[in-house]
Amino acid sequence: MKRKNFKIYILFFCLLCNGVSFLHAQADDFRTWTGISAKHKFSKELSLAGKLELRTKDSMKKMDRFGAFLSGSYKLFPFLNADAGYELHYRTVNEGWRFRHRYHLGVVGHLKWQQFKFSLRERFQQTLSEGEAENRLRSRLKVAFEPEKWRVSPYFSVELYQAIGDAAFFDVSRMRYRPGVEIGLSERWSLDVFYCYQYETEHKRHILGVECGFAF
Repeated sequence: MKRKNFKIYILFFCLLCNGVSFLHAQADDFRTWTGISAKHKFSKELSLAGKLELRTKDSMKKMDRFGAFLSGSYKLFPFLNADAGYELHYRTVNEGWRFRHRYHLGVVGHLKWQQFKFSLRERFQQTLSEGEAENRLRSRLKVAFEPEKWRVSPYFSVELYQAIGDAAFFDVSRMRYRPGVEIGLSERWSLDVFYCYQYETEHKRHILGVECGFAF
């Protein structure tokens, strides 16, 4: 990595950390997400991924949930992938712990222009917990800056949640704004460091996340 590019990365990372510190001071709820993931590409079209995740809440004073994820992605066209997955959550609800199951189906379209990569993901998810089902449509737009000679890729994404199956479909129930940076540590290992601002009518949450990835 060139020294000039490295300085730009350091500046971006410092600005991200300062922004998190400022927002933490004003936060309704500060949370952390940490995870480790593994991905294997079976062919040019098919890949599988798994992840373990730990989340905290109330300024890291309480555990929020443990999660295990398994998903697959298949390339339909050079610009379009289909994905499906299952998640198992063990989370706190009203000071008690309970299991929650989640399934999702979706497609991801992507386009590269010069050193920028644009992607749009549309995902349907169903969450099951104690006999109740919650259906959501999640739409995410992501822009990443990916210079060929850099091991660092800054990105920014916006995601909205919509309810399915009731009159509230056209109301946005949740918004997520996520700036971050993906770092290529080696040919197989990577690191994703991000800040996420989650907006809901009754809750505003500030989240600092770190995820380590392994590809084989």
